[in-house]
Amino acid sequence: MSHKPCFQFRTLGGVCAGDLWICDRGEPIARLEHQVVEQPEQNLRYFDGNPKPVNLRDLKLAPGGRPLISGVQLFWVFQHRVLATTELVRLETLGEGSDRFSLAVTTRDLGGVATSRRVVTLTWDEDLGSYVYDFECFADIHSPEVLDGPERVAFEYADPWYNDIPGPNVAFPGMWEKKYQYLLAEAADGKVWKMPINHMATGIPKPKAFRRGGLFLPAFDPGNHPAFELVGETADRTSFGVCNWGYDIHLMAHYDREELGRTLCPHFRIRSCPDEQARALLERAEHVPPVTFNGFDELPAYERKTSFAAGMRLDEPSPGATDPWPWLPQGEGAQWCRDFGRSDRCSLKISKQSPGPAEWVMDREGDGAWTQRWTPGIGFRVSGYIRTEGVEGRGVCLAVRWGVYNYPERYPYVCSRRLCGTKDWTRVSVEIHGPPPPDVSAIYLIFRQDGRGTSWLDDLEVEVVGT
Repeated sequence: MSHKPCFQFRTLGGVCAGDLWICDRGEPIARLEHQVVEQPEQNLRYFDGNPKPVNLRDLKLAPGGRPLISGVQLFWVFQHRVLATTELVRLETLGEGSDRFSLAVTTRDLGGVATSRRVVTLTWDEDLGSYVYDFECFADIHSPEVLDGPERVAFEYADPWYNDIPGPNVAFPGMWEKKYQYLLAEAADGKVWKMPINHMATGIPKPKAFRRGGLFLPAFDPGNHPAFELVGETADRTSFGVCNWGYDIHLMAHYDREELGRTLCPHFRIRSCPDEQARALLERAEHVPPVTFNGFDELPAYERKTSFAAGMRLDEPSPGATDPWPWLPQGEGAQWCRDFGRSDRCSLKISKQSPGPAEWVMDREGDGAWTQRWTPGIGFRVSGYIRTEGVEGRGVCLAVRWGVYNYPERYPYVCSRRLCGTKDWTRVSVEIHGPPPPDVSAIYLIFRQDGRGTSWLDDLEVEVVGT
């Protein structure tokens, strides 16, 4: 049965004036957001550089469907989020009550270097069974001297976020369902790039340009493949990055210095990709290149109760119902032990003959890391068993600390008792209690050896306490 849309731009009820939505016959399908973004999202998404961004949020691609795109920026970022067109100037609409609706959003940076006009045109494609959001990203640079370089320059014209990516970091009551395993992109050379979703593969080599009309999409969730389509020359000049925090994609357009004097206009669309096309792209995709971190191609996966037996290969999607963060080795002598432990043959190990610290760190437990939301009285009790052999210096401990992404040194370690010398498996415990500081988005879990010797950590348990 064919669908005949009728688009409206409406204020739907809420606190004070409510929210602005694009609706189709009364069904909300995309929300315009222009409000102060609080922590931890402000730090994670905007690096504390854009307190009141203009975004299109919660995009549906079919009537009655779930939102598949969490957000698309309606502004430009020109210099590391320090210079961005974040000040809203005006909104214009065209085509209300019809099957073709346009929303034009004009913004500028506070200093007057550039003006952005983002035009979003919404239609319905009967063959795809999909809404099509068409984004024209105009930018006029009034002072190119501020932005140009000796050769080519690149600017971020969008940093879109998917819904349902990643899956939950850890299992918890009421967690959402994990949906996707790979990101796919059609490169300019005709090859299909593939990245496994596992937090650590985002640094693999990426195409320098897209195929014209090429797609970028997650796979595989039948009936739900939101695709970014790069139009015309935009595909030729666009490169991208992927953020390992939330798998948002940073779309960057590249220009020669001489081009900065004219209006820039990257052009992309968001639409559904049919299952058969998504499956064909996945089958054609290139093999994932080797992925390593500090020499490891597999790392222990974080679980709240663990003997460190479960691992995640860095060149494969995360197994199971979660997308866990791994424990990360930092410093000399950090090893994932697979032949010795307390309750099985696995543990975390540090062995070194130099002074100073080495650590195993997990820094993504909390409100800003795909777990359940924190309450004001949130706290954590962390316990485990440590064994030592000939440890000198400050010794070995289990520690926690409040964490702020991009500012890792802000809060102190809270340490268990320290173990030195040679000791058999000894239970240690440490607690941290809220309310968390207002800028904090996670706690860091740390197994730390400060000095020479060898130590092991096993049978870790992380308990959420407080209300």
